[in-house]
This record gives sequence, structure tokens and C-alpha cells, in this order.
Amino acid sequence: MSTPGVGAGDTLSGLHIALVIIGGTIGMAVFLVSAQIGGSLGLQRAAWAFGAGCLILAVMGSLTSYVGATTRLTTYQLCGQAFGGVGAQLVNTVIALSLIGWFAVISNTLGSLSDFVFSRLYGWELPVPLYIVASSAAIVGVAITGFRGIDKIALWMTPAMLLLVVYAALRSMDQVPHWDRPVEDATPMRFSAAVSAVVGSYIAGVIIQPDYSRFARNARHAVGAAFVALGLCFPTVMFLAAIPGSALSQVDLRGLLLAMGVGLPAFTLLFLGAWSSNVLCLYSSSLSMSTVIRRATYWKVVVTIGVLGTLLALVDAQTYLVNFLVLLGITIPPVGAIYLVEALLLRRSPRALAADVRPSRQRVTQWRPVLAWALATSFGFAVHHELLAITGVSSIDAILASAAIFLVLNHRRIILPFNGDQTDA
Repeated sequence: MSTPGVGAGDTLSGLHIALVIIGGTIGMAVFLVSAQIGGSLGLQRAAWAFGAGCLILAVMGSLTSYVGATTRLTTYQLCGQAFGGVGAQLVNTVIALSLIGWFAVISNTLGSLSDFVFSRLYGWELPVPLYIVASSAAIVGVAITGFRGIDKIALWMTPAMLLLVVYAALRSMDQVPHWDRPVEDATPMRFSAAVSAVVGSYIAGVIIQPDYSRFARNARHAVGAAFVALGLCFPTVMFLAAIPGSALSQVDLRGLLLAMGVGLPAFTLLFLGAWSSNVLCLYSSSLSMSTVIRRATYWKVVVTIGVLGTLLALVDAQTYLVNFLVLLGITIPPVGAIYLVEALLLRRSPRALAADVRPSRQRVTQWRPVLAWALATSFGFAVHHELLAITGVSSIDAILASAAIFLVLNHRRIILPFNGDQTDA
């Protein structure tokens, strides 16, 4: 099915989509999160946290990918169908801001690591902001080209990053002192918080999955790509990325690079990961904001968001990384659950959404999804602070609460999926 922006000749195979997703997961964030969780829980418990968190991501990612491939709609358009005018703008602004936050965290870390490595290898004494600005400018240039440019980069960059992750893990595996003990002096972390952090590390990517999966050849390619990338590859990569930190008793990336001899392979891995992640962050945040700020052209939005993210990167943003991830793991998942319920249960089928492509400004703002989002987010924070619980994992409970509340508020509209002859109640 073709809609504006995705022609018959624009579709890609599941392999291409999977490489884009994997490239997005093997970013700077995966090394920051994996090192901290592995150091705090020990590798054995961390493996269970990686598996549980990535399973949540894989299930939701498969569903959002299915809807994206079936409707050929962007995340913004899907949210517009569920939330209506102002509600959709609010949701997509929150998603865009979270991605800008990621851009800033990754750019800040990349600039700091670049200075750390090159000052020791070559004696370069360049200011850290110069590294941040230079790398951000290059990323903006790629993001302006759109999804095709991202796809071309993923085809050659993702395999290289996978090989480097495996190389770093194998090189340090025999140095792991204890597979079941935390790293000395690591910050303690509850298992549920670790799972939420894993979910938070890519949940924004899962919610915006339709931005990429709409280019998939068909729904089967989209779903297969998402599940393989998030359910199989991502937890494996996280576990492998946690091994060097545990082996060398380091959860800080600077200390890890120093302990590994500040080798160019290790830095190249981090650099490629940061590049891939930030290109995707900038592309999706710009795609959302360009539909909210309709008078601005796409490339102007890319440049504006790139400048904003770069300015934020000049602050020590990664200091608040884990708290930021937990926040994302609670506030963003309900958005995906709500537009999935709208597409799969409250419409005749996802294709019914594609038929209703009126701009969200022309749609009446819906109070039910906004209320469900607010209540589910509040419930998630209550779970995080151990006041309430369903499963005990705040991200999962926020998803369940949002879906349940939204269904209750819309019980008269429930239509079994794929009954094409029915109409909305």
C-alpha cells in the first residue's frame, strides 16, 4: 500500500529495517547503560535484566512495526488518530524532547571521549566543545538526507559495530573476576529499576518505530525485523557490552578505555555507535517536530533541533542518564500502548487508520487518551517508588495501566481487529 512519502519503489526488506534498528541500539547509550547495570547487578543478574527489558521492547516494537508497515503512517500521524489535535502535538513534542535529550547526552559523551582519547594518543589539546560541535554538524548533514541516507549508513556501519562489540567482549572475557558479583564501588540498583532502565534505553525508538517500519516491504518483514533486532540482538549486544566493564572493574567509559589501553578499536566502536544513534534521534525528532511546526521545512527543523541538542550537549548531561532512562521508561511507553489500542482494537483494522489521514489540527482533541496517559504515568511513578505494583516493573505496569484505562474509557468503541465490514461505534 502506497501513501504520500512511501512509494512502491521506496520499500525495503526486513534485513534493511533490522540493520537500521540494530544500528540504533548499538549506540553510546548501550555501553553507558550496560556498563552501569552490569557493574551494579553483576553479569548474571544483569543478563536477566537485559533479557526481560529487551523482551518488553521486542513485543512492543513488533506491534508498533506492524501498525507502521500496515498503515504507512508516521508516529505523529498515528498519535494524531488516537489523541486528536492538541493532544497529538503534546505527545509528539514530548517524544521529540526525549530524543533531543538523548542527542545531547550522546554528543556530550562523544566529545568528552574524543578529547580523552586523542589527547593521550596524539597529544592534541583541543577544547571539548569543538569535538561536540564538529560531530554534531556531521550528524545534521546525514539526517537532512532523510531515511535513505540513514539506511545507507546502517548497511555498512552496523556489521562493523557488531564485530567490534564481539571483539571487545572476547578480549576481556577471561579477565572477569566474578560473574555473579557487582563491580566494587558500583552504585547499587534494584532489579526492577535495571529492567526499567533497559526499557528506557530504547523505548523512544520503539514508539517511533513506525517512522522506519512504514518503509518495510510488508508487515511480515517489519515484525520480523523488529523482533530479531530487539528480542535477540539487543540483549546479546548489551550483555557483550557489559563484559569489558565487569572484567576491568570499570563502569565509567573513560576508565574503561584507559583500562583497555585507549585503543582505537574501542574508541571506534563507541564513535560509530554514537554516530548511528544520534542520526536516528535527530531524524525522528525532526520528523515529529516538522509536522507540529508546519510552516517550517524539514531541513530547517533538522538544523534547529541539531543546534538545540548541541547546546544541551555542552552541559554535563550524562550525569543524569539513569534517572533520565527511568523517566523515559515510565512516561513514553503509555503513548505506544494507547495508539496500539486505537489501531488494533478501536478501529476496524490498522488500515482504517490509514484511510483517515486528516491533519491532527483538523481533528477534535480527545480527552480520553490524554487522561489515560496521565493516569498511567502517575501509576508508573508510584510503582517506581514502591507504592503500588502489578508486576513491580514500572515500565511494564505503565504499559498495562495505560492500555487498561484507555480500553475502559472507550469500552463502547471496542471492535475486534480485522473485521473489515464493521464501522466505528
